[in-house]
Amino acid sequence: MSLFNKIAFWLSLFISLFLFAFLLINPEDFKLFLAKDGSASGGLVEELTVIVLLPAIFLGFISFWKFKKSSVIPNPAYWVLIWTLAILYFAGEEASWGYWYFHWDTPEVIMELNDQGETNLHNMSSWLDQKPRILVELFIFIAGFILPLTLYFQNREVFGWRRWIYAPKSLIVAGGLFVTVRIADWIPALSKTLGSSELREFAVALFLSLYIISFKYREV
Repeated sequence: MSLFNKIAFWLSLFISLFLFAFLLINPEDFKLFLAKDGSASGGLVEELTVIVLLPAIFLGFISFWKFKKSSVIPNPAYWVLIWTLAILYFAGEEASWGYWYFHWDTPEVIMELNDQGETNLHNMSSWLDQKPRILVELFIFIAGFILPLTLYFQNREVFGWRRWIYAPKSLIVAGGLFVTVRIADWIPALSKTLGSSELREFAVALFLSLYIISFKYREV
């Protein structure tokens, strides 16, 4: 197992265990941790979501350039670019493109379209939020959890174009964290804590960040 894969595995495991332990030991503070940005009690998990995504943006563009110059076939350069741009959009929207940090006045045109009066796009249309989110979540569930887990138990590797699509086996824990949080959303007793939308966004961000960073360390 490469150094990146070891770091990805153990980091995902540590974060997952920390979140579960936090919820069990101090559920009230856990709710504050999940509070939405701009609330009186915090917004910490949203800020962590943005922070987790930043390295992937930087390394994603580096990986795109690495593969763009490579003669490997099939070449994943534009696959990496698409995901990197998606992560850039995700981080920008999560931070409302700086709105929560610089507290500028939202332009009137955006204010009329945005149902929360923020400087972002995802509050304007489901095509800029829920619909692409469903596709991303399906990708994580299938290519980030089910398929790598199947390969792990079968002790197999993939080749050709599939090796660029499937997440490395070291991301099974990160994928599993997302799946756990997603299922918790359907359980009434957990939907406001472990299944909260803010924690789900963090789990998505963690997986996508590690997924894109992995291309920097994959063999060409």
